Amino acid sequence: MNNIKKAKKVYNTIEIPEELEYTINKAVLHSKIKKNNKFNNIKYAITVMACTFFAFIFIVNVNPSFASSISEIPIIGDMAKIFTIKEIKQEDKEKLINAKIPALENTGNTELEKRINYEIMLKINGILEEVNQRAAEYKKAVIETGGKEEDYIPINIIIDYKVGYMSDEIVSFMILKTETLASAYTEMYFYNIDIETGKELNLRDVFGSNYKEIIDEEIYKQIEERSKNPDNIYFTKEEGGFEGIGNEYQKFYINEKGRIVIVFEKYEIAPGYMGTQEFEIDKQIKL
Repeated sequence: MNNIKKAKKVYNTIEIPEELEYTINKAVLHSKIKKNNKFNNIKYAITVMACTFFAFIFIVNVNPSFASSISEIPIIGDMAKIFTIKEIKQEDKEKLINAKIPALENTGNTELEKRINYEIMLKINGILEEVNQRAAEYKKAVIETGGKEEDYIPINIIIDYKVGYMSDEIVSFMILKTETLASAYTEMYFYNIDIETGKELNLRDVFGSNYKEIIDEEIYKQIEERSKNPDNIYFTKEEGGFEGIGNEYQKFYINEKGRIVIVFEKYEIAPGYMGTQEFEIDKQIKL
C-alpha cells in the first residue's frame, strides 16, 4: 500500500513540539484528579479532546515545520484513478466519430503517468488518422463503382474505456474501439499496470512460470461447459478454434474481484454472433 507506507514514514519523522505535549499532558492530569466524580470524568474527557484539538490547531499555525510535515501525509482513499481527459467528436459525410480519451493520475508515479498517457494519446490519434484515411478511400471506391454519394453510409466510430480493477498498487483498464458499417466490430487495448514498478503486467507475472497450464485448463473446461448449450458454438481446432493461449501476452484484464479475465475478440475462437469471449480464471492472484 503505497499511500499507507508513505504516511507511516512521514509520521515517524514528525517531531512533536514541546508545546503540544505539555498542553495534552496537563489536560490529562487534570482529568485524573477529578476521576472520583462520574460526571466530571465525562466532562474532563471532553475537555481533554478539546484541549488537544485547539493545541493542535495552535501548533500548526505557529510551527511551520510541523505543519509542513503534516501536509506530507497522504489522505487515505486518494488512490489512482482513470478519468476522461479529452472528448473528440467529428461528424461529416464520411465518418461519425465519438472518442473519449482516458488518462491515469494519482499513482504517485509521475513518470509512469506521463508514459502511459502519452502512449494512450498516440494510440487513439493513430486510430483516428487511420479511420479518416480509410473512410475517404471507402467513399471514393463506392462512388467509382457506380454508387451515389447520397447513398453512402458514414463509418461510425466509438472509442471508450472501461476500468476493471483499481487500487493503490495495481490498475487495470481497457480502451474499446467499436466500428460500425455493415456490422459492428470491437477492438480492445488492455493496460494492466503495477503502479510501484511502472511495469505492464503479463500472465507470467501474475501466475508464475506455469501460467499457460493454469489458463489453458480453465478455458478448455469453460468452453466444454458452455458448449452444453446448443446456442453456443465454438470453432474446432481444424476451424482455427482454441488450442491454448499463445504466450504470456494474451489479452487480459483484472476484474473487480481481482481475478484475471482472458479475452478473445469476435471471430477469434467462435462465430461472430457469439461476440467477444471472456474467461475468468478461477484462481485468486496476489495484488
